Amino acid sequence: MENYESFKIKNNPFETFDEWLTDAIVVDDNPWAFALATSSKDGEPSVRYLLHKGIVEDKFRFFTNYSSHKASDLEENPRASMAFFWRNSKRQVRISGSVKKTSRESSEDYFNSRDLESRIASSISTQSAPIESREVLISQYQAYLKSLNDSEEIKCPENWGGYELSPDKIEFFIYGEHRLNDRFIFSLDDNGSWSIERLQP
Repeated sequence: MENYESFKIKNNPFETFDEWLTDAIVVDDNPWAFALATSSKDGEPSVRYLLHKGIVEDKFRFFTNYSSHKASDLEENPRASMAFFWRNSKRQVRISGSVKKTSRESSEDYFNSRDLESRIASSISTQSAPIESREVLISQYQAYLKSLNDSEEIKCPENWGGYELSPDKIEFFIYGEHRLNDRFIFSLDDNGSWSIERLQP
């Protein structure tokens, strides 16, 4: 039986991901960035980049505006795929599974950990909605900033928070010479156990 350890593939996909991310942090720019693909109930696909905010109880976490296009997709079709591409590491990871919102407490805790400017930006934005101009957006930001006093807290907006993706498939991909790439896929069975198999390039 092949020894996957030589490819830094552990028996547990989450341990493998953590090790790969740790490697990417050293050599890749913004290794936390990932593409999130969603689909409407009618099957219309959409993809965009977000930031990975950690694995919590075997779930991949990210945060966004609940009024956004992606949130609308996830309301209609609560499944999604994530893709990490680490160019310098010559690796990528694809993850697919079901998605649900984090607890309100978790959303507020993360929101309150962000810098002031990011909290203001999230508070004034109705993400994905049309706006007259860039100048209007900047004006709204500056007005909000000016209205704050030293002791005032910026509360997490009701339409902002986190999601958690519970994976059922995680694929690890290593770029090889002559396009002889190495691919390993973990699949979750009905009993909650992960199996692993090698895929052709």
